Amino acid sequence: MMLSKKAVDTDYTNRSNSYPASRQANYVLGLLFLAYTLSFLDRQILGILIGPIKDDLQISDFQFSLLQGAAFAILYSVMGLPFGRMADSKNRKIIMAAGVFGWSLMTIGCGMAKNFTQLFLVRMGVGVGEAALSPAAYSTITDCFPREKLTGALAIYKGGIIIGSGLAFVLGGILYDYYASVDSLEFPLFGQMAAWQATFVTVGLPGFVLSVLILLTKEPRRKGLLRTSHDSPATSLRIKEVFSYIFSEQRTLYVCLFGGSSLLAIVFYGYTSWFTEMLIRSYDLSRSQAGSLYGSVYIAAGFLGLFLGPLMVGSFQRRGLKDSNMRALMVIAVAVLPAAIVAPQMPTHQWALALVAPVVFLQAAYSGVSAAAVQMVTPNQMRGQATAIFIFLTNMLGLALGSSLIAGITDFVFADESMLNYSLTAVSVILIPLAGVLFWKGLKAFAAAIEQSENWA
Repeated sequence: MMLSKKAVDTDYTNRSNSYPASRQANYVLGLLFLAYTLSFLDRQILGILIGPIKDDLQISDFQFSLLQGAAFAILYSVMGLPFGRMADSKNRKIIMAAGVFGWSLMTIGCGMAKNFTQLFLVRMGVGVGEAALSPAAYSTITDCFPREKLTGALAIYKGGIIIGSGLAFVLGGILYDYYASVDSLEFPLFGQMAAWQATFVTVGLPGFVLSVLILLTKEPRRKGLLRTSHDSPATSLRIKEVFSYIFSEQRTLYVCLFGGSSLLAIVFYGYTSWFTEMLIRSYDLSRSQAGSLYGSVYIAAGFLGLFLGPLMVGSFQRRGLKDSNMRALMVIAVAVLPAAIVAPQMPTHQWALALVAPVVFLQAAYSGVSAAAVQMVTPNQMRGQATAIFIFLTNMLGLALGSSLIAGITDFVFADESMLNYSLTAVSVILIPLAGVLFWKGLKAFAAAIEQSENWA
């Protein structure tokens, strides 16, 4: 497929004037930041409710890990592909509003669950709803902000990961302790509920209001559409061509990039899923104490870590290193290893929190660097599909396997719930060095791909 060099944006002045007014664009960005924050709050709230849910439903650590990981990640990862295609041609605000409404309804459904199977199914529903947000949100934000403001706008949106995950631990612990202190807890329309069920219902309700606000926004005009030599919209590459490029022509590059990133994702998602519970089991903290402490560290260290990735990449680029992003990922893997190993083994919770801070800090840096790396080495016509494959792998391996692998070691290797801290350490010892080796193996391939990209039209 031949594309003409007269891409869409031939007149920058006219293009800039077609963007929404600054106030309108910032309002849309604010709503989408709140939506992304809420998505991670609803996604991660399960991590602060491990003990109560296990006791009520009589399930093991491994079964709970399936609720945290596989139940959410499978459909979240798979449904991202069709939702991404829809976002390229359909009304994006309707897609996003429906997604927010859907996952909020499913979050409330988690509070209605009476057994493992019901909770597993509604967690899958949460994953479907959340899969609708980001493809349409990225497209909408890109059409709301000109080039010189786009990076900052997307950075604000991605900050929802840190704020939402941190709030899940802080707010979740506070809500649970409050509801646990109430005798004969009853909700209007829902009847008598356990404290963990009431927590789900409470965090799910705001999404209904947010979905309406998103639906009332104005859909921005689409910009940056590639055209063929006949001045008609370019067709997308077939999935067979994309897979041939990624897994045949550039196999070393993508295997190292996707593989190393997925191994780090397993460790990082595992920490996010289980570290709060480890604080409770190893240091006898209350649920609200553990959630508030870890959530505060997560927000502070994660927010600062968002700035580290661009600084590292920029430093390598100024030194003329074409493998900048892959090299930054290798450095992150080496740097995070000591803290990830020793944080769960500290004699006090203060030391454990102090040493988990660099883990969260480097996790935040990794997320931006790895995502940008995929864009830098992938031709424009297949970036969306390559990104979807990247998200699919890191979520299926990281989110689904990360939680279950740690739980599996605890249940089936140590056969002792109090050994959760050793499971966290074991996963770090094994997987982080493997990720570092893969990034090292991919340095030359990444540099070669960057050189090749300089010849793209």
